[in-house]
Amino acid sequence: MSKKTSNKKKPGFFTLLLLSLVAGAGLTLPTHMLFSNYADNPLSKVPLIMFTSIHSGVLYVIIFQVSSILIRNYSMEHANEKELKNFKDFTDIIHRSASEIEAYQTLYDFIQRMRISNHITLFYRREVSANEVVWERLTKERLPLCTMEPRNCPVVKYGRECLVKNIATDIPCASQLPEHKSGSYICLPITEGDITLGILQLYSKSKNYFVEPLISKVKSYIEVAKPVISSKRVLRQLNKNASTDKLTKLYNRRFLEYYLDNQIEITSFSNQKLSVIMMDIDNFKRINDTYGHTAGDAVLVVFSQVILRCLRQTDLVARYGGEEFMAILPSSDTKNAYDIAERIRESIASEPMPKINNVQLPNISCSFGVSTFPTYADNKNDLIKTADIALYKAKQAGKNRVITYSAGMEM
Repeated sequence: MSKKTSNKKKPGFFTLLLLSLVAGAGLTLPTHMLFSNYADNPLSKVPLIMFTSIHSGVLYVIIFQVSSILIRNYSMEHANEKELKNFKDFTDIIHRSASEIEAYQTLYDFIQRMRISNHITLFYRREVSANEVVWERLTKERLPLCTMEPRNCPVVKYGRECLVKNIATDIPCASQLPEHKSGSYICLPITEGDITLGILQLYSKSKNYFVEPLISKVKSYIEVAKPVISSKRVLRQLNKNASTDKLTKLYNRRFLEYYLDNQIEITSFSNQKLSVIMMDIDNFKRINDTYGHTAGDAVLVVFSQVILRCLRQTDLVARYGGEEFMAILPSSDTKNAYDIAERIRESIASEPMPKINNVQLPNISCSFGVSTFPTYADNKNDLIKTADIALYKAKQAGKNRVITYSAGMEM
């Protein structure tokens, strides 16, 4: 038979302290007895004083030691309870994170709350595009410990922790700033397979500060955070793939229509203008027929890059279908949209096309149609339709031009 687990509570701090005081009172009893028995005998005063002094000293040491142990045990017990609660709260909150960034922020906030080092910095990887990665930083420090140089960082390269016990004597990281001449630091990786997604960097003004129990405590938080960050990263990638054109890496039509609905709603309440530019590559079928579909794909990629260079940061462009693209321009009237369309038209006309199989592709031209909400349309479908009519008129007028929609214009 298995023994039943006892549910009795351990004696609390105040209970133990009371017991120690009772024990101390018991130890003083011989002193009181001596006083009562020998108080009338003058010859007994000297040994009585000596005994009392020794007894009081021993009693003080015992009570002091017992009290110190009780206070230390009480503090440790409550510190452990606080740590466990903090870790449980962290686990609950980070699993409710809506994104990678929120998960990183939660990890940073809880490590900061632990007050285990002088400086805390969290670096995390962000993919700007398929070929470009930047490292963002979460910190409250004006002067960071280092500049993040992924090419020089062993933690990024190999996914292994880096511990510098004494900055004054150890070989520092190549990215470390020279302003920090003393102390110690550790960089702990946040990894997914062979990829380093983030780095938690802790710095202390004291040398040899980061010992194994402290490092293990921080690692336990990272281990909880890793699967959450990884899953949010995968989810973001899936969402991006579902809303992105595979060839040009621009948004696709599905996302564009969702975004346009949102922008029309915002514009309706803000009393602003919202313009769209519909654009189409002239004679694109001829490029495909003459040079092949690989050449056509290359032209589409170059065209998408030119559009991005000409738009503002607040604008959005998507591949609408085939060789047709659409840009959404918040807070833009018809004239402003026309100017941007002209900028794209002039830029693409002078943009050299790549070589395909050692054959130089010819330069291209494009036609543009512009319409504005709510000037010429009061809903999404009419806005797209009026821009498409303007594009048709540009093609009809000889191509390689920008036409803005006007009232009464029909195909």
